[in-house]
Amino acid sequence: MMKIKRTFYTSILLLLLAVHAVHAFNWTEVRTLDGEFTTLDQHFEKGKWTLIMLWASDCGVCARQYPVISEFYDKHKDVDAKVIGVSLDGYAELEKITRHISDMPMTFNSLIGEPNVVAFNYEIATEEFLRGTPTYIMFDPQGQLVGHSSGPVEIGTLEKFMQHH
Repeated sequence: MMKIKRTFYTSILLLLLAVHAVHAFNWTEVRTLDGEFTTLDQHFEKGKWTLIMLWASDCGVCARQYPVISEFYDKHKDVDAKVIGVSLDGYAELEKITRHISDMPMTFNSLIGEPNVVAFNYEIATEEFLRGTPTYIMFDPQGQLVGHSSGPVEIGTLEKFMQHH
């Protein structure tokens, strides 16, 4: 009888963890550039795809991706998708982040995440380690995590992904 109870409780725990993992990244605490605490899902738009770009100010690949992701955002923002940037420099680097944003060709808004918090939530949500920046996380129009990828992406790849999911 004790083994059945243990198996039952283990199954319930695994189920709760699986349900939590699907939604965990939505609740990641981040800050606005004004210092206000917020969560990523508060910045989603109902009925639109949401692409999260995790970036860092010292990431050369990120700098080359800003124009690409901005072009994707500009093309889709009034139709079917939104882009949210999340700087992984941490809030202590606010001045550096705001200077970086003003110097870079980025048309989408960015928030600031603490690297360890974002990495922890990323691992829970995707069951993979955060390998670096840029990293992209895609949520469908219902707000469900449907994909993630590290490294550079192309507009066509994002659009094909949206068409097939």
